[in-house]
Order: sequence, then structure tokens, then C-alpha cells
Amino acid sequence: IINAYHLKLRPIEKGDLELLRQWRNSDTIRLKMLDQTIISVAQQRRWFQSIHHSDDYHFIVEYKEKAIAYANYKSDIKSTGETGLYIGDEKYRGTVLAFCLALALLDFVFIELNISQIHAIVLSDNQAALNFNKKLGYLHREKETNKDNLIHLQLTKNDYLVAKEQILLTLRL
Repeated sequence: IINAYHLKLRPIEKGDLELLRQWRNSDTIRLKMLDQTIISVAQQRRWFQSIHHSDDYHFIVEYKEKAIAYANYKSDIKSTGETGLYIGDEKYRGTVLAFCLALALLDFVFIELNISQIHAIVLSDNQAALNFNKKLGYLHREKETNKDNLIHLQLTKNDYLVAKEQILLTLRL
């Protein structure tokens, strides 16, 4: 369990599955994902079972004791991986809580897990995600091709720590 920046990140429980599925299937979230398929109840159950047999981290994010978001860290190889998050509760989209969530997750990955770098793949037309990631310190990996309208980003621990200082000053957290 992670308690940081006014948020609580806790492991997903079976009782969270339907809420997560509803969030993930909403057009607002689904159409920004690489995989835009509608997730069935059976698929959601299989996914939940599969995450228990991996080294990945999947969190429900709570604000004031209410589930508002989802976040994850997926390990690729030693010292690298990928993070993902979305705000499920519409009321909190576009608020400072998105940065609070990203900071809590990235602190966990870079400081607690001691990961040296992470990467992200973003749809090229998802300007909001590209801008958000840029503020977090992500850099575009120029050598990666943009086939299928995908932008490949990477974030090192040092770049994150520099960006984090600026974010904390700007948001006064």
C-alpha cells in the first residue's frame, strides 16, 4: 500500500473488478488505449487471475477513501519497465490529482523498486497524454519508429527527479 500526495494506492481486489471494467470500457478511457476492445466480464476475471502470477503491480487509487483511478507498473527486464494510469472518476480528470497519482507511482517505481528507467507508448493523437508525460520528464525515443501512430517515450530516474522538483514547486505540493 502506498500513501502519498493525498492518495492511497492499494492492490486490486476481486471486488474492484467491475468498477475497473466499467472505467476501462468507457469511451473516454478506452479510445486512448493501445488496445481499444471492449472488455467482457470473463476477460476481466482472466486478467485478474493472471496478474497474481506476475511481478507486476496493479493498484486501485483512492482519494478520500473513494476509488477514483487505476495505476500499474509492469516489469520488462531487470531495471526497466512500463507504467500506466487513468483517472476513472470523471470528477477528477484534468485535476492536480493526475500529477499526484503519477508522482506516487513514479516515486514507488524509481525509489522503492530502484528501477533505472521506464518507457511508455502513447497514441500520437493523444496530445494530453504526451504533454502530461513531457511534464513528468519523459523524452521521445527518436530511434523508435512511429508505425501505427505510436509515440515511444522513456523516462530515466534522474530526468524524473528533476521534473518532479518543478512539478512540486508549480503545484505547491
